[in-house]
Amino acid sequence: MTRSHGSQLYSVSLMVSALLIGLLLLTGCEREDVSSLDKKTVKSILPEAAIDFTLPDLAGKPHQLDEYLEKGPVVLVFFTTWCPYCKKAIPALKQLYRDYHSQGLQAIAVNAGLADSLEQARQYTLEHRLPYVVLYDADGVASGLYGVQLVPKIFYIRQNGSISRIARQVDRQAAAGIVSKQP
Repeated sequence: MTRSHGSQLYSVSLMVSALLIGLLLLTGCEREDVSSLDKKTVKSILPEAAIDFTLPDLAGKPHQLDEYLEKGPVVLVFFTTWCPYCKKAIPALKQLYRDYHSQGLQAIAVNAGLADSLEQARQYTLEHRLPYVVLYDADGVASGLYGVQLVPKIFYIRQNGSISRIARQVDRQAAAGIVSKQP
């Protein structure tokens, strides 16, 4: 094999690998609602009640989920910077936060750290002017606790810690329900 042929083969291998990784990442971001899954499967991978965790914000300050639940119900959003569905959800999440924050709703966005650097998460937060706290899950600890395999994943958590709804998109009715303390 000539050096040129070996170099071309290597280049083609790299392109195929990059394409496959890209397809896997986009597939992992694919829309799916938990309601379409078998209930036994959902219960085995997703929590029914909030699981406390502590993660740093983008400046390194630690935040604990329970501290937010003491203030009110929480919309907990797991996202990545490269997911197109996560970006699409931002305007609705920002509006939800504006509409319900004065009624006690807390919003926490967790960058799942999947192929995102801390700097990418910072830039994303600034670019999209996220008005709520953004945490960085570098090791995937919180993402693992919540069974996050696809993003966005949104947990609507009542102030008592029970999870009202798990969705892949913003659900105003679920947010209104946890704010008004409806079961």
